[in-house]
Amino acid sequence: MDSMLTFKFLWVMMTLCIYVRAEEKCTDDANCLYSYAGKLSADCSSRNLAFPPCFNETSELEAINLRHNRLNHVPDNMPKNIEFLDLSYNNIQDNLVYLQNYTRLRHLNLYHNQMDYASFHRQVTEMPNLQFISLKHNKQLSSYPRYLFAGFGSLHHLRIDGLPDGNFGDMFPNSEVKSLKILDVSGYDGFCKISRLKASMFAKFNLTHLNLSQCDLLYIDLGSLSSQKHLQFLDASNNERLGFRGLRIIAHDLQNSTIKVLKLKKVHCTFGLGTILLLNHTTYLNKTSLEELYLDSNRIEIMETGVITYHLPKSLKYLSLGDNQISNGIYHLEVSALHNLQTLNASFQLFTHNNFFDGCYDYRQSCHILPEFTVYPQEFTIYPSVVKSVRNIYPWYQHNAFSGLFPKPPNFTYYLPRSLTTIFANDMKFQFFVIRQLFFGQCNVTHLHFQNNFIYEMHVPTLGCNNLVYLDFSNNYCRYFTPHMLKIQSQLEVLNFSRNDLGHIFQDDNKGELLGRNLKLTVLSLHDNKITTLPRNVFINNSMIKILNISRNRLDTWRVDLRHMYQLQFLDLSFNLLSELDESAIDLLPTHGEFKISFQGNPLSCTCKNLFFLNWINNIHLDRLSHIANTTCIYRNGSTLSLQNLPDILNILQKDCSSYSVIIILASSFICFVTSFIIYRIIYRYRWKILYIYYLVKRAIFPENKKTEGKRFYESDVFISYATHQRDFSISMARKLENKGLKVRIHDRDFLPGIDIAENITNAIHNSRRTVVVMTSHFLKSHWCMFELNMARMESIYSRGGENFLLLILLEKNVIKDMPRSLFDIIESKSYLEYPDDDSFQSPDAFWANLEDAINENE
Repeated sequence: MDSMLTFKFLWVMMTLCIYVRAEEKCTDDANCLYSYAGKLSADCSSRNLAFPPCFNETSELEAINLRHNRLNHVPDNMPKNIEFLDLSYNNIQDNLVYLQNYTRLRHLNLYHNQMDYASFHRQVTEMPNLQFISLKHNKQLSSYPRYLFAGFGSLHHLRIDGLPDGNFGDMFPNSEVKSLKILDVSGYDGFCKISRLKASMFAKFNLTHLNLSQCDLLYIDLGSLSSQKHLQFLDASNNERLGFRGLRIIAHDLQNSTIKVLKLKKVHCTFGLGTILLLNHTTYLNKTSLEELYLDSNRIEIMETGVITYHLPKSLKYLSLGDNQISNGIYHLEVSALHNLQTLNASFQLFTHNNFFDGCYDYRQSCHILPEFTVYPQEFTIYPSVVKSVRNIYPWYQHNAFSGLFPKPPNFTYYLPRSLTTIFANDMKFQFFVIRQLFFGQCNVTHLHFQNNFIYEMHVPTLGCNNLVYLDFSNNYCRYFTPHMLKIQSQLEVLNFSRNDLGHIFQDDNKGELLGRNLKLTVLSLHDNKITTLPRNVFINNSMIKILNISRNRLDTWRVDLRHMYQLQFLDLSFNLLSELDESAIDLLPTHGEFKISFQGNPLSCTCKNLFFLNWINNIHLDRLSHIANTTCIYRNGSTLSLQNLPDILNILQKDCSSYSVIIILASSFICFVTSFIIYRIIYRYRWKILYIYYLVKRAIFPENKKTEGKRFYESDVFISYATHQRDFSISMARKLENKGLKVRIHDRDFLPGIDIAENITNAIHNSRRTVVVMTSHFLKSHWCMFELNMARMESIYSRGGENFLLLILLEKNVIKDMPRSLFDIIESKSYLEYPDDDSFQSPDAFWANLEDAINENE
């Protein structure tokens, strides 16, 4: 008896311990972030909390975020008026009863904890104001507890795991659940193993959004979704074993419903034979008001003729067929029948997947349709009416649904839906040259995504689609496109030509013809195009550009004029080969305050030569230099300096450059002085030769001048050169020689007026058979006398082949010692006569006879 009483006492105490704790602990220093924008809220996420923060229960907090902590129970100290509570990513297992204390709670997130649905059902019996709850990713049961949400009369959005034997209707006691509109049992972020849908699962509901993606669905019973007349969104994607037979059942159940969005991505395994979209699969789709249809990643290879024309609803605005294996066929031409289609996604065709058995749990059989559920014929027929209508539009097209889509006529027209504005045709592995014109009829496409294909060259414009606003033609290995291609695109705002090979055609575009007069173009990307240089006026016709990306090319100089781009906000020159920008290049950049530029990844130099450029960067303020933390320059010792420290760098360079300036000035001055001195010495040494050659050339160039015209025979026998002090002696000598029958020329009598003295001298020497120099100390001091002597020497050397036609008369006895060394060769050759003085043994008559003989020596 006593033992029985003891047992009962222990049982009562254990029961009370479930609901009563001796002491509630909380954390004072939780470091929560409080926000007062709109609603008063506290963000205590990711604080590694084992105990909840110490909240004031009378606080006006409306939202508390406690996700990503280590809580193992629901806090009981939170404000009573709380409406939003996030307890996801914790270790909560029990003490869920405290949730009922927060009667105004509308949003509750218990995602990714350690509780089970049975415990939740026992401890949380009523939350009448709750509208959203997430119980995904907790401990799993095989089925849902009966009447799990009996006291949740306002529940609008439910996120819960999909249990193998679970029936969603069992969780609610009423025969009709009016409040619940959104049901998410997707396995993307939780657990879902629903192999079969039955009508009883949704009979109580009137849903608008249903997510059954990645639930391992294999079968859908006919009528399972018939009750959901107001369903607007259905996602059954990533059920790899469902196949297109599921599409037929869904379309049948949702005919005449309000369905707007249907997602059936990857309802076939990634690998296997190509699939065929049959008329049988889409029989009831045309009876729906569907606006968006997603059939991506289903290995669709061909479609039966008529699927698009007759079975796809005319209300369709968005059609996604990405990541398939679509081959050419007549069904391509049916797309024009979808008059309301606005967006077409045909990207990622014929792509290889890396995960060979992604989603196939048993690759030997899970990718195959079970024979007993194969209710559709696997053959298909081409409707004659479709072929007839297609032939009316395309008379050149043959009756072969699997022949090539485009034959080889000179030009052809491909019709697009009249409402189509956006096409995703990227990553389709197109590989061809555009050498024939393409016409698109009534085309209103504004956005074209055509990146990651293989369009090597475009030699003709594509006519008809002249309303493009956005064009992405990147990564197409394109090396040429005609300038006419963009001239017709007057509405273009965004143009992406990156990752091509267009450097060679842009470097020759001196008039800016390639980009045309696109005055609305605001974003232009030309990065990764192997551009080595750009002409000054390559962007002259595009004044509205705001973002210009020319990064990752091979530019080593920048001479492009951007002064007309008053709205340019960002110029990206990163990862090129620029080491400096000189003053002329900087003058071509915009000057307004919103302009930013990036030089990241360029080998900029921190040298005195680049000081102007570095000062310019500093003057425009460093906040206008993008990626400044990653922008560096190379100092003269090879070290790399960050431009974040540009003021310090400039101080160092100012000191270096000031010392270098003095050295450079002194060195330059010395070099100039030495060079000038050497040139002067060379000219001085060969001055007579230079003067003689000058007059010789002048005489050869202007032979028509009759006053200085040279003769074949000498005009005079002798030219007498003398100083003014020896004028009487020289005139007397001239008369004596003329009495002997010789023709004599002297400057006082025979020089022609109006001709330069030097020219008269050279003409007299050149046109005289002998030149006689009356040598005295006055002669050596006279400039023109020495000029006559040296011109005579040059004449002897260069015009008369070394002939000794120069004769010196030494009128003064000691004049030889005053003569320059350059005249000693005349003395040594004995081409001189000494005039006899009073002490001489020679008589004057003998002197005159010797002079006459010397003049006539080689006559």
